[in-house]
Amino acid sequence: MAVRTAQDAASLTRAQGVPGAEQTFPKGFMWGVATAEYQNSGDDGTSNWSEFEREGHVAEKSGIAADGYRRYAEDLDLAKGMGLNSYRMSLEWSRIEPRRGVFDPDAISHYHAVIDAAIARGLTPVVTLSHFTYPAWLDHPLSGGPGGWESPETVIEFRDFAFWAAQEYGSKVRYWLTLNEPNGEALTGYLVGVFAPGKRNPLAYSRVLDHFNQAHRAAYGAIKSVYPGAMVSFNPFVFKYQKGAAARAESLNPNQNAMLDAAMGYGQASASCTLDYVAFDYYYALNTGNFYDVLHDWDWPVYPQGLYETCQDLYHRYHLPLMIAENGLATRSDHTRSDGWTASAYVVNHLAQLRRAMAEGVPVLGYMLWSLTDNYEWGSFEPRFGLFTIDRKDPSLTRLRTEAADTYQAIATHDGLTPALLERYLGKSH
Repeated sequence: MAVRTAQDAASLTRAQGVPGAEQTFPKGFMWGVATAEYQNSGDDGTSNWSEFEREGHVAEKSGIAADGYRRYAEDLDLAKGMGLNSYRMSLEWSRIEPRRGVFDPDAISHYHAVIDAAIARGLTPVVTLSHFTYPAWLDHPLSGGPGGWESPETVIEFRDFAFWAAQEYGSKVRYWLTLNEPNGEALTGYLVGVFAPGKRNPLAYSRVLDHFNQAHRAAYGAIKSVYPGAMVSFNPFVFKYQKGAAARAESLNPNQNAMLDAAMGYGQASASCTLDYVAFDYYYALNTGNFYDVLHDWDWPVYPQGLYETCQDLYHRYHLPLMIAENGLATRSDHTRSDGWTASAYVVNHLAQLRRAMAEGVPVLGYMLWSLTDNYEWGSFEPRFGLFTIDRKDPSLTRLRTEAADTYQAIATHDGLTPALLERYLGKSH
């Protein structure tokens, strides 16, 4: 059936036989939240997104975003208070190396402090090296050619940054993600042009995808050369396409498998795997009637079964443990969603499908919910993904707990979905 509303999901979930009894997850499962430094801390003045904002390409400027750079300890306390045991964060490369070869000691110390604070609270850090931003100086390569990820020089610079980061923070960090949604960054930044650097060039798009492949493999080698026991991956954006009423959803993201195949060494003369686990971001599914719903985050079409299908597809293709690096639901400011979905219902239904995959033998390391607080969603504060919401009219940017925070806390502290949560939310919008 085509899933358009939460009521459709209810019928489908029951028909799949997803159990209603308590669903526990394995001991040591990583319950976390995913964050990104630029989205939390805003414009530092030295990144490619800083220039993109200054050039007037966004509806709203980021400013200090959620003030995460200053309030990281407060936010980590919120994560700890929910009973979480992991925290996905990113390093802002442009803050660390604002000019080529010049490193900022204050920024370096800051990220030590964030990592240390997470560990002190029992939160395993999962560190992303590049989350849609890079230093603005990379847009002006020494070769004089195209800049940013169009330039092969950026691959080399990124390799060197990964090596530096592993030396600097590697004794504290086991789990690394080299590139966040590289397939999405290439599409939005170099083909569609709605993200920095705002290009609409199919040839640039192709070059960038190739350079992302090279950059991940180079960064993987750099990190492993410093800490062979590190767990390294990257996280593509994955969505599903429902082809028909009775058909299993299929992938509609050709660069997803292409990049993962490259990282696995498929089709190379000297095959070498550069993935220790498969991470991915899953939010929604499409069908022929809802393509335009993806224009706004708060209209993304919800399809929990897609998470089950994605886990099955990726595990049986790559035979590596999985990590859900992002999954979450947006509302629009203070509005409710027209399809009836709430964040609590979204999380419970997706985790029920995740547990279904795990019960069938798919190994999953952890689940990172997007996101801890409302933040800057690349040009706008209107989409609200946060477990803790923020009133933008409040100058103190107070974190306000939502019902979804209560739900996720109940899940994390019980290591699974309790009968009460399943009764209340399984297959339901509220």
